[in-house]
Amino acid sequence: MKNLSLALNAVLFVLVGVLFYLHFSSKKPGAVQVVQTDGKSIQVPQIAYIDIDTFQMNYDYFKAKSAALEKRQAAMESELQRSVSAFQSKVMSLQQKAATMTEEEGMAAQEKLMQEQEKIEQRKQTMEMQFMKETQDFNIDFQKKIIDYLKEYNKDGRYTYILPYSRETINLLYVNEANNITQDILDGMNAAYKKEKK
Repeated sequence: MKNLSLALNAVLFVLVGVLFYLHFSSKKPGAVQVVQTDGKSIQVPQIAYIDIDTFQMNYDYFKAKSAALEKRQAAMESELQRSVSAFQSKVMSLQQKAATMTEEEGMAAQEKLMQEQEKIEQRKQTMEMQFMKETQDFNIDFQKKIIDYLKEYNKDGRYTYILPYSRETINLLYVNEANNITQDILDGMNAAYKKEKK
């Protein structure tokens, strides 16, 4: 009896799934769908998604800002490398002169090197914090640009939700390609960015 109940539930589950598929697949994405349940009409949420991986590879603003951040990071690393190389040269020079120095001169030189090393460490920490802030500011600005554009894009209210999709972070396990609005958003935002640059 228990197995029969489980089998019936499984069949009913599959049939409900088929009915939902037939009902919703006949609708165009963005069209308002209404379902009757218990004598009430319920509007079905309309969902679209943006493929964030594709979006980041093709959005001109994102590419330009990412390149600028990478250039900034390379410049910071280069500056630090120069400081470290100069410090290492001074250490080697001190090691070569150590035999000819008095104890007081040696201690003073070591003290000076320690202070220089501390300055390099402080500069490194300052640069890291500065770069993290610049990256965070960029991410906030990028997110704001998308949200502002989507508000305008969806001002007619055709979508209840517009979700981000990424293969890297797996935030959605399945997406229907029919609900992919990435190219529309890319075209519109790239056009807006070109106008901004002028």
